[in-house]
Amino acid sequence: MNFDAAVAQFTQHNYDLLIARQEAQKSYANLITAKERPNPVLNGSYEFMNIKNHFSDTSTGSNAQATIILAHPIETGGKRDRRIDLAVHSITFNDFIYDETLRESLSSLIDTYYAVLSSQSDLANAEENARAYARVMVIAKVKLDSGFLSQMEYQKISLQQIDYIREIENNRRTLGQERENLALLLALPSSDISVTEPVSPIAAIAPLDEFLANIAERPDCKAAKENLAVAEAALKLEKANALPNITVGAEYASFGPDYQPLAGVNFSVPLPVYDRNEGDIERSRIGTLQAVNLYNKTLHMARTDVIQSYETAKSRETLYRIMEKGFIAAKELKEKQEKIFALKGISILELLDAQKSYRDYQKNLTHAAIDLHSAAVRLKLNSGSSLIDPKGH
Repeated sequence: MNFDAAVAQFTQHNYDLLIARQEAQKSYANLITAKERPNPVLNGSYEFMNIKNHFSDTSTGSNAQATIILAHPIETGGKRDRRIDLAVHSITFNDFIYDETLRESLSSLIDTYYAVLSSQSDLANAEENARAYARVMVIAKVKLDSGFLSQMEYQKISLQQIDYIREIENNRRTLGQERENLALLLALPSSDISVTEPVSPIAAIAPLDEFLANIAERPDCKAAKENLAVAEAALKLEKANALPNITVGAEYASFGPDYQPLAGVNFSVPLPVYDRNEGDIERSRIGTLQAVNLYNKTLHMARTDVIQSYETAKSRETLYRIMEKGFIAAKELKEKQEKIFALKGISILELLDAQKSYRDYQKNLTHAAIDLHSAAVRLKLNSGSSLIDPKGH
């Protein structure tokens, strides 16, 4: 599994992202509610009934009254349109929030994926070093049998094998733990986790201005900008809510004793004498001011993230170049001393020191390369770029 495949699996199947996606989808229900109109109200009554006459009072002067009123509230000030506008902006805002949740979650994926890659590389290097040292042991045994190596020197070389075995077992245990962590993020069995991406050099990191150019396209910046639209839509809705609605009704009435049908109309309007929704309007107005400051803060934080990530990536790049040169020198020294040990003779301490120096540089180079890859990917993530290369690189 290369990194692109891991990202694709993660975005589609990660448990936390599935929950976050469903949370964002709840906002679509708000749009359904916003489109609804007030329900009409049907009132009916039959009053002043004469129970003694078994509810059929037809005597002269009867007070019996049957009434049916159908009333329908009519919203004023475009309240429904304001609600719909607010719901639409809220949907867009929640979609951006999900995108930001995805971006933040991808940061954890980067750490976990490259931790697996690092542990896998460490294990492969440890096994390779153990096999190479086994060849040194064969040579040491021949020299011991031929009298060119003392028993004490041979024991020192033999004891060093324990360190190689310990390194293999520690790396195998660490790899197992890291694979379990990655399996949880990808919602896969750990047996299906195998990182196959080689630790290869990457191209030079682009100039900082290229990463700063599209900061406004980061999901958190988009969400902050859309939050301003949500706040403005909420303010318009609260201003519309200050306008009283009108209720219009049609009435049917019938009075005893003849119960002749009568019709009528009515309406009602609340008078905004005391409650003018001023508190909610002021709260929404301040909310728009907060949204502006939040947007400016988010842009500033995004810029800071990119600059810090860029400096980290450049530092990793420099460190990798240094480790690369040191590893080449350590490898040459190791190979030369192994040849000298096989053909002539060399101090055991010098031999073991060269072996240890080589392993240290090998590990540091591997980690430097992986750290550089990780820093470069994180730089792309923080600049708002897609982590999946469209060319598959």
